[in-house]
Amino acid sequence: EVDVFIRPSTQSVDNKLGSSIHKWSTFPVLSLKEDRWDADAIEVHYDWDTEMTTTLGGVSCLLSTDEDESAFHPVWMKCTFSNEADTTTTVTIWSAMTIRNMLPCNVEWEVASHVQQDGACSIFDSSSKRDRQRSLHGSSFPSERSSLQCGSGVEVFTADALHSEVHARFKCVVRNVCHWSEWLNIGLARGTMRKSFSEQPHEAKQMNIQCKIGSCESPLTIGVKLSSRAPNAGQGMSLTLYAEIWLRNLTSLPLAFGAPSLQVGSDGDIESLLPGKVSADSALIELSSVLEGNSFGLFSNTDDDDDDLGDDILNLPLQQCEEVFEEVFEYVSIDENGSEQRKWWASENHVRVRQEPNDNVLWMVDCAGEPFLHNGWESCANIAGSKAFNFNGRRLFNKNHRFRRRRLFRKISMEEPVLDGSISDSVIFHQPADLDRSTRSRREAERNAIGVHLDEKKEGSNILDVFNPIDAAGVLDIMSSIANDGSILIHVKHKDGKFSSPAIIPPSGSSNGVIRACSSRWPNVTKAIKEQKRKDVDVTTWNSDGCDPENLGIAPLEPTVFELVYQVTALSGLWGELSRMVTITPRFLIKNESSWLDIDVKQVGAPDTSKVQIKYGEMLPFYWFDLTLPELVCARPAQSRNRFKWSGGFDMCTLGMVPLRVRRIDGSINQLSLRSIRVNVELQPGTGGSGTIVSIRDEDPNGEGSLFKIENHSPFQIFVSQDGVLANPASGLLRNDTSLSCDMVQPGERTSYALDVPWRQGKYAGRTSASVSELLLLRCALAPLSTRDGVESTKVVCFSRVGDSIRLSPSRLSSVGSYLATELLGVRVLGVIGTDGPTRTLRFILMQKEVTPTGYFGNAMRDTISPMPSFMAAESAPHNNDDDDDDRTKALLDAATNASALLNAGSLPDEREATKQAFFGTGICKRLPLEMSGKANPNLHEDNIDPGDEVSCELQMKGFLFSIIDSSPTELAVVSLHGVRVGASWNTLGKEYARSTIVVGWLQLDNHCPNSVYPVAMRPWMKTEESWKEEGVDIKHVEKPFTADRPFLELKIDFAPRHRTGIQSLSAGASLHDVEIFLDLAFILRMQRWWLGIQDHAMGASGRSAGFIDSRESWDLPNIEHLLMRRTQTIGQQSMMYFHRLTILPCKVRLSVAPTNCLTRHQEEFEGEEASAIHAAVRKGDLLVGEGSGVLGVKIGSKNQTAISVVQGMLKSILVDALLRCDGASLNFEGVALFNHTSNSPQLVTYLGAHYLASLIANVPSLIGSLAAFGNPLGLIRDLGDGVSDFVNEPVKGFKKSFEEMDPSFALSGVARGTGSLARHTVGGFVDSAAMLTETAAKNMAVLTLDRRYAQRRDRVMKLKANDAKAATILKGLESGIQKLVNGVLEGVTGVVSKPIRGAERSGLEGFAKGVGKGLLGLIMKPVIGTTDLLTDTLIGVKGSIEGDNSQGMLSLYSQVRPRRALYGRDRVVKPYRIDDATAATIQSKLCIGGEEYLSHVDMVKNVALMSVKRLLVLSGDGEELILLRFKDIRKVEVMPQDDEGFVITIFLHEVKPDGSDIEKVECEEERTANLLCEKLTEAIRNTS
Repeated sequence: EVDVFIRPSTQSVDNKLGSSIHKWSTFPVLSLKEDRWDADAIEVHYDWDTEMTTTLGGVSCLLSTDEDESAFHPVWMKCTFSNEADTTTTVTIWSAMTIRNMLPCNVEWEVASHVQQDGACSIFDSSSKRDRQRSLHGSSFPSERSSLQCGSGVEVFTADALHSEVHARFKCVVRNVCHWSEWLNIGLARGTMRKSFSEQPHEAKQMNIQCKIGSCESPLTIGVKLSSRAPNAGQGMSLTLYAEIWLRNLTSLPLAFGAPSLQVGSDGDIESLLPGKVSADSALIELSSVLEGNSFGLFSNTDDDDDDLGDDILNLPLQQCEEVFEEVFEYVSIDENGSEQRKWWASENHVRVRQEPNDNVLWMVDCAGEPFLHNGWESCANIAGSKAFNFNGRRLFNKNHRFRRRRLFRKISMEEPVLDGSISDSVIFHQPADLDRSTRSRREAERNAIGVHLDEKKEGSNILDVFNPIDAAGVLDIMSSIANDGSILIHVKHKDGKFSSPAIIPPSGSSNGVIRACSSRWPNVTKAIKEQKRKDVDVTTWNSDGCDPENLGIAPLEPTVFELVYQVTALSGLWGELSRMVTITPRFLIKNESSWLDIDVKQVGAPDTSKVQIKYGEMLPFYWFDLTLPELVCARPAQSRNRFKWSGGFDMCTLGMVPLRVRRIDGSINQLSLRSIRVNVELQPGTGGSGTIVSIRDEDPNGEGSLFKIENHSPFQIFVSQDGVLANPASGLLRNDTSLSCDMVQPGERTSYALDVPWRQGKYAGRTSASVSELLLLRCALAPLSTRDGVESTKVVCFSRVGDSIRLSPSRLSSVGSYLATELLGVRVLGVIGTDGPTRTLRFILMQKEVTPTGYFGNAMRDTISPMPSFMAAESAPHNNDDDDDDRTKALLDAATNASALLNAGSLPDEREATKQAFFGTGICKRLPLEMSGKANPNLHEDNIDPGDEVSCELQMKGFLFSIIDSSPTELAVVSLHGVRVGASWNTLGKEYARSTIVVGWLQLDNHCPNSVYPVAMRPWMKTEESWKEEGVDIKHVEKPFTADRPFLELKIDFAPRHRTGIQSLSAGASLHDVEIFLDLAFILRMQRWWLGIQDHAMGASGRSAGFIDSRESWDLPNIEHLLMRRTQTIGQQSMMYFHRLTILPCKVRLSVAPTNCLTRHQEEFEGEEASAIHAAVRKGDLLVGEGSGVLGVKIGSKNQTAISVVQGMLKSILVDALLRCDGASLNFEGVALFNHTSNSPQLVTYLGAHYLASLIANVPSLIGSLAAFGNPLGLIRDLGDGVSDFVNEPVKGFKKSFEEMDPSFALSGVARGTGSLARHTVGGFVDSAAMLTETAAKNMAVLTLDRRYAQRRDRVMKLKANDAKAATILKGLESGIQKLVNGVLEGVTGVVSKPIRGAERSGLEGFAKGVGKGLLGLIMKPVIGTTDLLTDTLIGVKGSIEGDNSQGMLSLYSQVRPRRALYGRDRVVKPYRIDDATAATIQSKLCIGGEEYLSHVDMVKNVALMSVKRLLVLSGDGEELILLRFKDIRKVEVMPQDDEGFVITIFLHEVKPDGSDIEKVECEEERTANLLCEKLTEAIRNTS
């Protein structure tokens, strides 16, 4: 005998020759033993015996006698065996357990056995032992690290895989005082094998363990996942340490993280650990409070927006801040005599009991309250009443109240973290202690399988209102509403402030939202103090008489509010399967994009000391200074010498750009060339629309590149002001400050325009803010707006409406005198809103107007009557601006004289020409770029400029085909584009519009999954033949394959010449043909699987997934910096786009959805196990929404073991089939029309996404009404509507034709057509709905039979098609229905006998009993199903007979582009597509060799030879099987000529056939074909052998 032993190769410390730390294994891993002995035999046979090792599971190696047992330990190695081709035996050695650290910190570990309750144990391996081994052996020893770093793993060879009492514990190296966790019992014997795909794999087990962190009251929870090793890592157990949530504070604020006590798992909140008397007293207090008085609040609803009853939130044990604050509340119940009745300690919510503070750290009593509380006591009348009578955050005290409480708090300095350069330096983690991750995900999947609950949101005035925090009554209320779905809650607070509203983290996937953290611990007290200060009440005195000054304090009461954004993102790679990153960032970021100007910003109404100065090029966060002030922001230039006023307040939640008018305090405008600043509010990337970035930059005072610009091309001074700003128009002139009243635009001046009030509260009910159109109303006049002339000549124009115009009348000006006023009756100052690239421009120009007698008479009356109010009279105002008035009057007279001269000279354009010049900027309004203007070269004329060359190109292609192949490989789908045309034209110098056009004539997506309900998944929605005939279109032209009445997609983009501001101006239009979409769920899931596979392959190719191998000691860390890098990015100016026009035409989508059909046995073999399992799971209804990496998932290999689970499975299958069968739902998507719109790519995508999402939501009723479970009622209504319409319209058309042709037969024909259409649509609609109901009922009854094979056979039967006129007749329907009825009766009768026999063969007596039940159930149900099928097919036949040729429709257009691709050989090699091979492979899939891979074929004209990888099949011309042979049965092949014409291929067999012959002959007419078949057969035989 020969025995093979093993041992670790580590050498002994003394380095003796041949010495080792471990002895040889106690048992051999292999033994060569004699298998059979025969004295007469010539040979003796030996076999390698593995029985001993297989029985034990592995071998053990003990320590040498002279080794230190404190540093070294015996090892146990798992051994597995495999035989390859019965020639080679492979022995693989594994460790029994792998420990993997996926926490963002280093971890120390210990593995032991025989752990006692007092902590005594036998530690046989640990990180400290590995450290000592490394110190003794240096780098040559396998263990290089004492503690497990993030992503590292360690193999534990000391754990016996057959041992069920192995324990492990861990310690996170994040704080210097971190303690060991509790011991975790690991049953290795329960998880050492990973079973194959066809069997149920070993279910991973997840659990939590806890350890203490210093003086923190909350324990640290660590998640542990026990699972079988991955297939590439061998057998054994994998233990993974993880945390579901990684937290990172990206703000500069000292934020502390917290969570509800149930999720933290603190011992202090577990009532079972408290004395029973305390819990009983708490319940008694609650009950007595409920029964007391009438202040409980059952019959009143007086609650306001006060704080909730209190939160039960604890600080997390790990924090990024340097100090945290803890609190506990002391509650007291007072009896009628004022004596203490009961006392207990709890959280802010009195029902969550806490332990009494008894440590040495000083606790302070919080005395914050009205304004200061005596010894910190507050009171309430009823502890269980409404908010008006409970502790509601107002901190009031009344000695007559029965219940009192006070808050004790303390500050704890966090221990210094261990700065070892690991990821824990910037990231902390949190593992919820209430539920493990698997339970949380299961709850979410169960919830999503029923339906998603949509929280109702308040309607806001802007898009960001939907992201506001939930207006719930407290954390406990929120927890009760989301407890069933397993969501995680995370809170933050600023120092000792109040905890924020919760960040709700779903059990899986990504999310984001907004949270608000108050700096004040008691926001209501802060509001009260501010109100008392407003009423001049002194709140600065603190009366501390009778108080103990050593432990009294006041919680912070600052009014600052920190609005923050949280985002939940999955980590990269395998890290994302267990952990997600939660980042906290400021909601508002303000960036100064100016190149020279510093800008101050503050909250409107806040003192100047709260301002934030932002240097140019800098970006800073912004927080609200005072929660009681309006949430608006104002800005001003940060200039010490030229002091500016604060601008109007703007809303940082309103997306888009707004200009702010900046004014100097003294009213002057000439000392600093600055009139306006632009504010651009855009979404923060990666926040899901929750956060914004506010970019501020200065605008050119001349209006170049500004949002709004005013150009005065008239000789008159123009006075403008924002409409609705001033309450008293005369106040500006009376105070010698014209800037408050209006701005003046001199003749020939170009100036930017901005808003003095960029946000204004609405005037009417609802108090919504003013719209953009209201804010952009502009008052224009030819004189100061506060004067009589200004009032007389004022007109209002809206800057938001391009093309809007006003006409200012100079003849109304009293200052010009009566003579000039009469001369100016034919003159108007025309103002037109136009565009100059991205700038909205108001241009003023003189125009000539025809004078009527009414004008002369009105002007004379105006001179006679002077209805000027007293406050406008010149003598009523102080004359301290006479010089300005004189200058203004002189300028006005000069302008009037000039205008009169132009009028008399005939130089003024008429209104049409003036409007054209002002709108397009031509004529007198034309302006050349600076480098081409006369200032640069007076001799340079516009006509001498080189216009450049025009270039155009056009590319026309017949089409493209894209084949989608999965990893099996099999072809899933084909995307085809037909009639593709691309055209472009441009100017070489960029002086004209560059135009581009993309046209796709036809797009089609073919579904190549076998047995697909819909072979075509997407195509254009074509009209019916009847509709074409009504429009007079030749149906033969329309029936041309892959041709629609108009292109599937037309996209036209016109790029304007580059604007001087650098912003790209363009016009775009898109037209999409109406689309039909036909989907089955198996196709969706397989396409999703293909896409996820592409993503995994891309990650592997980029090297990002190469590190996730179980056998590697260290995994690659997640790229957190890359994950966070895009959070603060902003879109630059160069990416802005200005759309003159953006038009997307509306389109319709016709949607049909079906679950799936089952696969045949051959199809299952060919598609593979995973694809077949997907089809089976979908057919069963095992769908999971939101589970795993994709949107949809399926539960593979599940079986219903109990009677209840069987019933649940049936109901689930029926529910999925009913709710996901949709027939012809018509979805209408509204178009998009944007004019003169400035945006960037992310903002545009956000807008379009929101637009089409709203359209989809609006189509939900149509989806529900088209469900087959309800009989498609919308389809019925649509048919009835078409019938009634034809009943009315057809006779009208006939009568018109009769009058035209003077022939009454046309009228009679119209009446007949209308009546027939009404009857056809009415009967057809009702019959179609009834057929859908009966078909759905039959399909679901087939599930109730519990006979899956019967349901699969029904799926494979081709049902009668109502839209096929050749098949759908009454006779065909009756024939098909009777056949199905007979089959149903036969199935039921035979099942009574066959089901018990089959059950007994499988499971004995139990199977026999189940078979009897199934047989009796089938005997009842299957004939009923047959009867229902008879009714369904009859109804379909009735509809087909009624509609006749009208039902044919456009069936030819529903064919696939080509057959499914052929994949060659056992490896399914992908080769260039051949239509003959694809056709042959399609034929093969439907024959007896359908489950085998296709190899080749030979077409012999009369016969065809199909070759799979295993067999040869020869078919005749009519499809008869002539020859079927296995390649391994063929000896050789020869080609011989026949005596007459043709050749014969002789196939020689290894064995003689039953008829005595050992050959097969195949006749062929051509020698070339015969030789080709012979070559392919020879090659196939050689490959098989």
